[in-house]
Amino acid sequence: MGNYILSGDDALDSAMLASRFQPLSKTRGQLIASLSNAKRRRKEGLFIVEGHKNVADLMEGGRFETVWLIATPAYIMKHLNDIAGSWHLADSQVCHTDAQRLRELSSLSTPSDVMAVFRLPATSGYQPHSTPLPHGLYMMLDGVQDPGNLGTIVRTCHWFGIRHIFASRDTVDIYNPKSIQSTMGSLGAVEVTYTDLPSVAAANPGIPVVGLQLEGKNLFRSPLPDSAFICMGSEGNGVSQPMRRLLSESYTIPAYEPENHPESLNVAIATAITLAQFRR
Repeated sequence: MGNYILSGDDALDSAMLASRFQPLSKTRGQLIASLSNAKRRRKEGLFIVEGHKNVADLMEGGRFETVWLIATPAYIMKHLNDIAGSWHLADSQVCHTDAQRLRELSSLSTPSDVMAVFRLPATSGYQPHSTPLPHGLYMMLDGVQDPGNLGTIVRTCHWFGIRHIFASRDTVDIYNPKSIQSTMGSLGAVEVTYTDLPSVAAANPGIPVVGLQLEGKNLFRSPLPDSAFICMGSEGNGVSQPMRRLLSESYTIPAYEPENHPESLNVAIATAITLAQFRR
């Protein structure tokens, strides 16, 4: 149990904890620390999630296989019913450690008292995609670089009922810890596929590709399709040239004051405004 200070009923909890669950080993801790690196995540086939909401939502969603839950003794005792119930964890999957060790392993500025390791899905890498899709709204991300923006876009897509995002090879890794944190648990509801975007468009000629560009039509005054690939470009360069050639329509979000506005909108904010218009 390390140097946990327990008294009274806590001592009984301590004995039960030690008999049921294992302490976090040095070797396992080193592996977890290495998963902040994208190459190591791919090699091990694992990724980290931190914070109660993110951990609970991904466990209960069932899309990802849980490998380990790592938490403080207090957290484990508080969530024993979840561990054995809706989270479906065996005792061997639960590791206890102290708050200091969790801080050392955390990528957050304010570390949580729980983290979990999940297995990467088989489709987490670059996937060719030539399967026809049913009509509907889909998101295409063309070179989005900021992990916080990517995570926020996933969360926004979940809010507006967009269940599939197609991302270019040069889009930041959704399993980056900062991306995961920004999704706030929505990754369990939105599938992100890294693939060749023009190939997806070619396999679905009945679904138009539309995008945001400064020279596009006014998004607020234009008729919008019920079915489309909505393409959002990178923070610095916008939609790439290969994707621009595929756009059947371009829209712009007009500034309220044409003569007094910033150069551009954050891509996550622009995505939220665009999806709100498409879902109006």
